[in-house]
Amino acid sequence: MLSARTAFRLAVLALALPVAAHGQTQSQNRAQTNGIASPLQHVSPTGAVTIPQAEVPSVSTLDPVQPHWVFVNRGNGQDGTRIFDGDSGKMRGMVNMYGQDSFSFDPLGRNFYVAQTIWSKLDRGTRQDMLLAYDVRSLKLVAEVPIPGRMLIGNRTHNLVITSDGKKALIYNMQPSSSVNVVDLEKKAFEQKIELPGCATMFTNTINGFSALCSNGTLATVAMDGAKPTITRSAPFFSATEDPIFDTSIIDPKTGKATLLSYSGMITPVTLGATPQIGTPWSLQQAAFMRKGTYTPMDVNWMPGGRQPIAVHHATGRIYVLMHMGEYWSEYEPAQEIWVLDGNTHKLIRRHALGGELKGKLSNIAVSQDGNPQLYASDGSGNTFVLDPQTMEKKRSWDNSGGGILYTVQP
Repeated sequence: MLSARTAFRLAVLALALPVAAHGQTQSQNRAQTNGIASPLQHVSPTGAVTIPQAEVPSVSTLDPVQPHWVFVNRGNGQDGTRIFDGDSGKMRGMVNMYGQDSFSFDPLGRNFYVAQTIWSKLDRGTRQDMLLAYDVRSLKLVAEVPIPGRMLIGNRTHNLVITSDGKKALIYNMQPSSSVNVVDLEKKAFEQKIELPGCATMFTNTINGFSALCSNGTLATVAMDGAKPTITRSAPFFSATEDPIFDTSIIDPKTGKATLLSYSGMITPVTLGATPQIGTPWSLQQAAFMRKGTYTPMDVNWMPGGRQPIAVHHATGRIYVLMHMGEYWSEYEPAQEIWVLDGNTHKLIRRHALGGELKGKLSNIAVSQDGNPQLYASDGSGNTFVLDPQTMEKKRSWDNSGGGILYTVQP
């Protein structure tokens, strides 16, 4: 028989167990209510305790740049150029950029280049202009070259360009008139300033130099293979006051073939070189069996528009244009349709009316340059979309991705 003392201890223990169990349940509930995990929640039926492991930070490197990666420039109040994979939907990394910085690829595949301006006191103080080089695999800063100045304007594709041999960087400047700062990328040093009054929107060519559109309707070509740069000009072929050319027009860096789009919808093919060959302009609207676009006030027609309204798939010659119904000087209006044209035959292939979240939203367009291309587009709210170039069906999208100028890898 149990002694009186032992019986009393067992009775006390029996009464205490429900209280402990009730207290344990209350503790678990409090932990769950407060959103804080309790070790008791990780007790298995066998009594073993699983301790949650903290995330361990790590640093990785990028894979080699892929054809279906799209580089989304800053916008929507966000800094940096974000790198998205159009196949997996993942964000691969970000090139560090701010404010009115300019971005460019390296034809040799070594670096991403950024032309940048900062002030010692954020928005005042000593101004510093520089060209930065970021390694394409680690995204680490590998070079910083001071330059004497640069034009402060963002969302432009031709203010920083790299020559086709990858040896020179060209940075557009305006102090006090337009000029180009040349940086030797092999020596990592500023080389020279080339005065180019009245000209902008630089295009690299297949020789050691570049071309630029000028306000008098000509194309200036600069050769840099001598002791001093030499500048030649074409005959006038467009009107910068009546029908300007979009400064996001397209250049194929391998062939030197440019596709220039005017505000009224005229396409001018140009082959760049020592002596540029300027082709005959043709009308987007006439290719669609409509009357030609004009620059007459209050004349409503289908017109190209957006910040980056044209993309060209170089291998096939297919041209993708953001179009809207509007009058002249509506060149920044977002798209209601995407037109697909054949740049070789100057014929319309199809018109795609945009619906849903894409209708009246898209301002930028770009296309990958591989054999199975993807089309990319972004709106003014920071959203980027991957579209099927045949059907314009949305394949995926990224919210708050930047929404600025889109860049794709050139072959």
